Amino acid sequence: MCFSSFCWHVEDHHLYSLFPNWGDPKVCYGVSGSHAPASERAMRKHLPNLFEEQPHLLNELVTQLSPSGLKSEGVPLHRAVQHSGEFVLTFPRAYHSGFNCGFNCAEAVNVAPVDWLEHGQNAVELYSKQCRKTSTSHDKLLLGSAREAVQALWELSVLGKKTTRNMSWQSVCGKDGMLTRAVKTRVRMEEERLDRLPICLKPQKMERDFDLNNGGECFSCFYDLHLLAARCKCSPDRFSCLKHAKLFCSCDINHRYVLQLHTINELNMLVEALEGRSEAIIWASEDTTDMHTTRLDHESGMFHKRIKSCDSRET
Repeated sequence: MCFSSFCWHVEDHHLYSLFPNWGDPKVCYGVSGSHAPASERAMRKHLPNLFEEQPHLLNELVTQLSPSGLKSEGVPLHRAVQHSGEFVLTFPRAYHSGFNCGFNCAEAVNVAPVDWLEHGQNAVELYSKQCRKTSTSHDKLLLGSAREAVQALWELSVLGKKTTRNMSWQSVCGKDGMLTRAVKTRVRMEEERLDRLPICLKPQKMERDFDLNNGGECFSCFYDLHLLAARCKCSPDRFSCLKHAKLFCSCDINHRYVLQLHTINELNMLVEALEGRSEAIIWASEDTTDMHTTRLDHESGMFHKRIKSCDSRET
């Protein structure tokens, strides 16, 4: 492109963004993620008519505002000149824009290192408030990472395989590990939401292909339903997140139930595995992709495996 520009935006799911440049220089402006709300307030103040017509204008990549407008509102602004062959990395929820000083060619890629998980969770919660669709399942990515990490911990502790991959996963586990904290925070979040629901809402096992068959999003806010979903007998093809379970319909509450991919106890055991508890590592390293679950006999300390019924009548 020649003398082109790109509008103020943050990356989907507040992902990191890495982009190179070939050709003439590119001038980039950026605002750190911690000042993203201030940036949004400034843009709404300077472009009131546009935001009145389109409240979610910032999601459309069509908003241009002079950097001086942000500076006048006290928003800390950073400027960089990117020359050919150089890379620019933007951090989670960092608003950025810029323009090309001539002819150049560029591409960008989003990256999601483990330290992004906390920011990604904040993004999906924000999307829920804005009733905005997600572009990927954060919970599926989070659980997939946890399973990979547990497998690495098992290979380290049982097989003694100190591979680069296993050591890398181990570095983000432990009680204070970034991955452990992200999973623990997510589990506590859903546990609190379950506690707020009427006790008469019965749990049922969620089918493994629920996402593929049902879309996997809340009817109200488009929240990702990979882990849990609420449903009523009156609308078998309609689902809600736990936050909107009470608003689902006007039916008696006894007609509604909660679908769970994993019970809270199972998720807490996964957290314990990430923290390094040996019994939990053995439990979680079992094949969690089939219909088998494992329970610990607290009296004998032995593990017992059982097959869970797929009968939808079981709760």
